[in-house]
Amino acid sequence: MTYSELILYLKANLDHPSLDFNWTEEDNKKFFAFIHENADKDYLTRSENLIEIRQAFRDYFESVGYILFQIKDYRIRLKVFPYTQDPAESENVNDIIDIIDGHEDLIVDEYNGRDDQILIKDELRKKLFDFVDTISDQKVNKKELVKHAVREAFELKDSDIIMIKTDSIFVKLFDFVDKKKVSDNEKNTIANRYNGIDEDELIAFYKEHFSRVENKNFFNLVAKLFTDRYLLDKNIDNHEYEKNVFMYIQSIITEQLVDTFDHNDEFFKGFSGYVFRRHFHEVFDEIAELILVELAMSNDQMIEFLKYYSLDIVVIGGVKYRVPVLEAESGLRWNVVSMLSIVKLYIKTKTMSQALNNEIDEKEDEMEALSIEGLSPVAYNHKYNEEKKNVAQRLVKLNNKLDKYYDSLKLAKNEHEKDTLQKEIKLIKADMQKIREEREKLLNKVISRNDIHKFNVLGKEIDAMFRLLKREERILKQNGDAFKSIKNALVKALTSKKQQL
Repeated sequence: MTYSELILYLKANLDHPSLDFNWTEEDNKKFFAFIHENADKDYLTRSENLIEIRQAFRDYFESVGYILFQIKDYRIRLKVFPYTQDPAESENVNDIIDIIDGHEDLIVDEYNGRDDQILIKDELRKKLFDFVDTISDQKVNKKELVKHAVREAFELKDSDIIMIKTDSIFVKLFDFVDKKKVSDNEKNTIANRYNGIDEDELIAFYKEHFSRVENKNFFNLVAKLFTDRYLLDKNIDNHEYEKNVFMYIQSIITEQLVDTFDHNDEFFKGFSGYVFRRHFHEVFDEIAELILVELAMSNDQMIEFLKYYSLDIVVIGGVKYRVPVLEAESGLRWNVVSMLSIVKLYIKTKTMSQALNNEIDEKEDEMEALSIEGLSPVAYNHKYNEEKKNVAQRLVKLNNKLDKYYDSLKLAKNEHEKDTLQKEIKLIKADMQKIREEREKLLNKVISRNDIHKFNVLGKEIDAMFRLLKREERILKQNGDAFKSIKNALVKALTSKKQQL
């Protein structure tokens, strides 16, 4: 479980951050079910993971206020409070500006060879946040406080973008005077695709920043927000879907870009158009997958939504229209009835495979925990027995040698010979003592029969799960082509509109 997965869950499953947010019992059940399904069974017992969960919640609500948060015994207590200080009015702004002005060596003007870009290096970024972390007499959005101070220090305009990154602070100077003005008759044309912003600007920003974001998670979230918000919650019909789907999705992308980067609606409205065009198929592929998951659960709303694509011809206001169809590249036409059994089996099998993989990972972790010095308990026990046998043999040899020296001592003829033998006897006894200490250490390393049994049982369970996983993967493979055909046909239909006859 990663921090980004936690943030993705919160964005996809909680209401938009607000001061009157109420964490419900249902929220609690869903969150811990998510943890149980996606993290190892000991995840909630480790303090570093609880800290990460707390940080994810803090960051999620950071835009509206600070939180009091407690996680204990599979229950979260959460309350959102408003900030008491406006960043622009904070008495700490000048102190932050002084830190910036005092470290010009940590500021890169004309970053990457562009005169409209500035980079504040990580060392200075840390100094700024180390300072704001010491503020205890006021509740203020620390990220926005730093942004405001940076804006003041560099005398930036509202249109300029400030991005707080994990390893730097990036400033993009953006002058809307240079933005192409779009006339009224161009509003629905390609000229308005990027809100009048030059495409080269958007390409450069994409390469420098967006391509480093976890794109898969970003578009998973966009697809889930669209599906949940419009298809499930608002239950829009096919007519509204065809009319507004692209606008709805681009609006969600804009919303997430602003949340991820900076509050510059003008720029990100244009950038969202570029991102959407570039990842058009990816977005609809994710939406189609989510729709089919709902179909597999026999969701009545999705069944009705999908039936539309089997109507062929519809009459609206006395006008005939040809409806997009669920047609595969082979020409095969799908409908709800023909899709249902395949989709149900495929999704059920895929879910089972994921659960088996997670369980195998957990059991392999348990086996790893039982291993010693990189060896299984069985292999280590064998090594232990060999070492114990070797120690015993060395002791026997030294003991026999000691007996011979004692016999020789009894027969010694002069004091010099006796002295020499006594020194040898002393050395042998010292060696024997060291070996006995080795034996004591070995005795402390003995593996319990219970651990060996547990290790063997885990191994057998994993073998059984692998056999079951292979069976599930065979079923997935057998139905994979049909499911892919259905999903591709659905993507094509979702991106098409009815045509007037």
